[in-house]
Amino acid sequence: MRARTRRSAGARTAFVVAVLSVAAVLTVPAGIAEAAPVTAAAGQAVTPPVSSESEKLRAARTLGIVPTDAMMALGEREFVIALWRASTGTEVRASAELAFAGTVLACTEWIKNGVLAANTRDQEQRLRDTDAARIAREAKEAAALVLGIASDEDLFVLSDRDFIHVITQRATGPKVKAAALVAFGAPAPAQKEFIANGIRVAHARDQQDTIDADAQADEAKRIRLAAEAARGRAVSVVKVPPAPAIVTLPDDDVLRVIADNARPGSQVETAAVKALRSRDRADWKQFIDVGVYDANRRDIDAVLAQKAQADRALVEQIRTEAVRAGIQPRLAHAAAKALAGGVEDVLAFLDQGRFDASTQSFSRSALNGNIAGQYLRDTTSGVVISPGAAEPTAGDGIDATWRIVPGLADPECRSLESVTKPNHYLARYYDGTKTQVGVRPASGTVEYDWNATWCVDNILPGAGVTLHGGADFLTRQADGKAGVGNEFYWWVTDPEPDSTEITVNWLNKYLPDYDPYTELMVSPVREEQVDAGVRYRDFQRRGAPSYWAFRSYWTRASGVRTLTVGRGTACPAPEILAAYLRLGGHAALGVPATDDACTADKLGRFAHFAGGASIYSIDRAGTHVVRGAIRAKWQSIGSEKSALGYPTGDETAIPGGRRSTFEHGHIDYDAATQVATVHLATN
Repeated sequence: MRARTRRSAGARTAFVVAVLSVAAVLTVPAGIAEAAPVTAAAGQAVTPPVSSESEKLRAARTLGIVPTDAMMALGEREFVIALWRASTGTEVRASAELAFAGTVLACTEWIKNGVLAANTRDQEQRLRDTDAARIAREAKEAAALVLGIASDEDLFVLSDRDFIHVITQRATGPKVKAAALVAFGAPAPAQKEFIANGIRVAHARDQQDTIDADAQADEAKRIRLAAEAARGRAVSVVKVPPAPAIVTLPDDDVLRVIADNARPGSQVETAAVKALRSRDRADWKQFIDVGVYDANRRDIDAVLAQKAQADRALVEQIRTEAVRAGIQPRLAHAAAKALAGGVEDVLAFLDQGRFDASTQSFSRSALNGNIAGQYLRDTTSGVVISPGAAEPTAGDGIDATWRIVPGLADPECRSLESVTKPNHYLARYYDGTKTQVGVRPASGTVEYDWNATWCVDNILPGAGVTLHGGADFLTRQADGKAGVGNEFYWWVTDPEPDSTEITVNWLNKYLPDYDPYTELMVSPVREEQVDAGVRYRDFQRRGAPSYWAFRSYWTRASGVRTLTVGRGTACPAPEILAAYLRLGGHAALGVPATDDACTADKLGRFAHFAGGASIYSIDRAGTHVVRGAIRAKWQSIGSEKSALGYPTGDETAIPGGRRSTFEHGHIDYDAATQVATVHLATN
């Protein structure tokens, strides 16, 4: 199943859709301002992906392993460790070590995809992860040797944090223990540096403290003990235990031990040989004290540079495939952002970001009278296409969120996985009468995989995408349920969508012409805000930099009303929204009862508010509010078209009442008689 012909408009080939224990030892240790509103309810967190039984079985069989029932029952990390123990391929073992030393998500990804790619690299004798896994393992081995901790293969493939936890338990030196406790709670880069160098430095201080505390030792003995300690730390770099027979050797012999045990062609070997060629004993000592660590750092940096290059290539591949897929704009954006950053940004994307960005939602497009804001949802009544709640609560929108993964039957296409029920996919099935669409558990059969795979068919500017499975298109049926049938267009939107009136108004008014792989011309600035029964949201227009465009308000009584930021483009005039907020916003004047609009003479702008006030704006008079009985009187004589003209000031208190001033007079309100009287200027 391949994507069929894609139509385009003119020369533009844009994707235009909307944006909107086997391992017990390896377990992690315990260890514009108004009255302050609340943010509109956000959706609950989605369930992280997990591998299915069929995916575990496929991973094991890829390596020629027949898994036992006990192995199949293992968790993600423990299953990866079990395969690592049983496998022999260099890249398989290295990639597995990197996975289970990382996050659970990394283990899931390895089971689903990583083991297949690593096995292919082994078959083709291509190396990618081997050196990176080796330096991570060797750093831990060297640290254990320095501290005299017994070698244990499982120990050296722990995550950095878990390894440091072991150090806090097994180390005897107080400075090492103290430093390890600090490193345990530190960020990942600091933990790597602690393992590579911090343990050795702290151990050297512990050793020196012990030497200094020996009251029986003379100066010569202290110098000898310090030199032996330095030799022991140096040989640990090449995984040689600091035994007495080694540390008591002359410095030049220690250099020979290091050269003989270093990896051939490494910077450590080269630097050791170079130091040996010197006849100056100071050069030997300098290499033992400093040079071996500098050379080792150069070796590590070279490997990390190669790994960083491979990681960037992988992110670029993910980005390219996401763009080609046509329905993964969030993943494409996240990958592009990582590529624009540094090494840590790329690593963060591969470790977590690509999973966070793998979800999308699907809304009916505006083509042929469809209404945006109605989403493909997995509900207790089946898969439906419907709006959400006008006033959403926590968790609303999660049922309209799908994790987009490579097609189970065709990686060129895509499968839609439920985010609340891992390994359940949107799939076609026959109910005995006709083909239906539902969210069904993966069975691992060829038939299921084919029915759960959807290919992007058309990508039509301004309309969205069509998805087909087999010969059928994913569509909305007359009863509102998802089904298969004729061509039907979908907008691809952000996950966990809400369907508030503000959102629906925005979707249908501003989105039809945009491309999900570029920024929207109009997009929300922040989450929808809620203040009692009033909801509002700010929107911005794309620019350099982006600038605030308008604010939309909603109540059940008023519907959606919008106030423009700035002077506006039609009948430009001073900003009404700024004056509204200055006067107290919806708490003082009520929500907008109208959008801001042009006055009859097209020279100014106005907006009416639910609290019985109006704001008028024109360059020659400014922006001012007219309220209550004074407003009613002014409106009765024609408002700005009357002899009074536009307001020139906000309503103020006068003895016995209130006054509003206008270009050609004023209106006074008498509180005793409750009468408003017009006073035209005599000139």
